[in-house]
Amino acid sequence: MNILFHCWEYPPRGSGIGRYIAHMAAALRAAGHTTIVVTSAGDGLPAGEETVGGFVYRAYDCAEIGSGRVRDFVLETARRHDVDLIEAVDHLGESAPVLAAAARPPVMVKAHYNDAIPALRNAQAVYPWQKATIGIASWRARRRIARERFSLERADLLAVPSRRLLAEIRRAGLCRATPAGILPNPIPPLAAWSQAEAPVPTVLLVGRIDIGKGVQYLPGILRELVRCVPGVRLEIAGDDSRARWLGSIREWLQRQFGPLAGNVRFLGPLDASALDEAYRRAWVVIAPSRWDTFPTVVLEAMVRGKAIVASPNGGMPEMLEGTECVVADPASTDFPGAVRALLADPRLRQRAGDTARAKAQRDYSPAVVVRSYVEFARSVR
Repeated sequence: MNILFHCWEYPPRGSGIGRYIAHMAAALRAAGHTTIVVTSAGDGLPAGEETVGGFVYRAYDCAEIGSGRVRDFVLETARRHDVDLIEAVDHLGESAPVLAAAARPPVMVKAHYNDAIPALRNAQAVYPWQKATIGIASWRARRRIARERFSLERADLLAVPSRRLLAEIRRAGLCRATPAGILPNPIPPLAAWSQAEAPVPTVLLVGRIDIGKGVQYLPGILRELVRCVPGVRLEIAGDDSRARWLGSIREWLQRQFGPLAGNVRFLGPLDASALDEAYRRAWVVIAPSRWDTFPTVVLEAMVRGKAIVASPNGGMPEMLEGTECVVADPASTDFPGAVRALLADPRLRQRAGDTARAKAQRDYSPAVVVRSYVEFARSVR
């Protein structure tokens, strides 16, 4: 098959969605398919790249998302490469104009995150008054949210990585007639990996510093850990974000830590090598999100054999089902209790990490995911 991915995110630009597209495209190429990526330009990156079985076109500015010019470029590129399927994303509704075109290949929308679903956008509120500001912001972004709704409603196929997200989409009254399938995101195996835990108990959170990632729970989690785990350190790897009337979330979070700030290291955004080192140092990886559909950090921790404590909010319970990693409410003492138990017992950490790695290799390996992907994609032809 010839498959075109359309999304502004693609490495080194963007975050989790971009890494998913890179992993999925590589997996398809390894299975003998051809992939074409149409993505955003900038940062001194080349306008076009060609590899064995793949093409990348960095063709538009992010301000052009939703424009007729980008639609025409995607459709012309699809025609030139004789594309069998376009994979679009729900976030920002980028491919809504493509879906509205009269003549086009079939379009599969892969759902990751969007503001058309109330549960997802309200996950960004830590204070009750923020729901009102989110409502105002949503009204201002109504055209973009309309594109997201249109993408979910008009897709020829809808792929979701977790049952939980599909339930939320249907609860919001979207995608009632579109054929939908559960297609997890792949994680490539590591050529070589060796654990090298830090000398002091180290807990790692990877992801953008925002409310949806559950950063507001971190001071309470750390406070419980400090009481029982001497020298415990929390490392946070990710870029800052901003929220209305809170400003920089990193600065807001630093104030919340108060006297615990000495136990915290903000690593900022990391390249691949530095991120590997952060995972190696970690004794436990945490994901206390208020919502996460199918977080790349959990996949990365699984394939590295790390013990994980994750939130029940989103697709993480499904990702970790059958492992000895822990799912716990980050708003309760159960979450730091689970982290504390893993920090205290190296054998428990080892078993949790081993079962996580085994599941990643069994269920999320590129070859396994590609077989399901191609079978589902061909159902629309």
